Amino acid sequence: MTSCTRFAIAALLCTGAQALAVPLSVNFAVTADDSNGRSIDADVALSPNEHFTLNAGAGFSEGSKDTGDLRGTLFGAGASFHGERGGISLHYDRFDDDSNYTAATIGARAWIDAGDFEIALLGRRRDSSVKLTLQVPARLVTREVDFSAVGAGFQVSYTGVHFSAYALGLKYDYDDDFSNFLDLANSPLLFRRPRIEALIGSFLTQAQGAIDRQAGVGVERSFGRNSLTLDFSSAHDAVLDGGSNSVALSFRRAQTAHLDWSVSAGLIDSEAFGSLVFAGFSVGLAN
Repeated sequence: MTSCTRFAIAALLCTGAQALAVPLSVNFAVTADDSNGRSIDADVALSPNEHFTLNAGAGFSEGSKDTGDLRGTLFGAGASFHGERGGISLHYDRFDDDSNYTAATIGARAWIDAGDFEIALLGRRRDSSVKLTLQVPARLVTREVDFSAVGAGFQVSYTGVHFSAYALGLKYDYDDDFSNFLDLANSPLLFRRPRIEALIGSFLTQAQGAIDRQAGVGVERSFGRNSLTLDFSSAHDAVLDGGSNSVALSFRRAQTAHLDWSVSAGLIDSEAFGSLVFAGFSVGLAN
């Protein structure tokens, strides 16, 4: 064996050892509701060092005819920088129904730690595009309408030894193009449009429509390797001028240092679309 070959093998072994030393986690999740809606998601997080984390995710969700009949793919990526007393994170995701609706969201979060409490400011910008079909004399015309919303809010969290809790709220303001969309959506010339307001009726897509307010609270209690989480969330749709509320109970078990899994079940209720029961399962892997 030549000295060059020995050097190459040593370099490969060193690179592999460094790669294994970098904290890496992967999570897979599936969720379904009792109206034949379903979603599949995969997320990965990588921490090159103790202050910096990268994450990316992809998923697919399909709703029933009662909740929009939209089949959307979701892709996202983000990064966070965190020190001893605070940090900042940026995230981008895109929900895309190939036929008639897309929504791209840029989010920012900045937080500070105060003992067992964490206080965070939240920012969002969502750009949406909707295709509508209008019936004009002797033909159909397709129009694509774009509108945007800017959101701001806060989140307060508490983390103890065996108990944690959080509360958050966000409010969105829409631009003038959203009013143009509403005018066309209510026009007598309208032939067809996606029912994006129905997204709020499913837990799978509750936050993917034209929401103008959302809030959530949750608590978690840990028991050794096990934990129970109870979450409440609420969202209000600007097209529908109505909202939905959901509650979810989750059980999580840290099976080993490298494997955890969880099951969840809950109910979402809206005045316009009634109630739906949902359930989910997820598994996480880490090196």
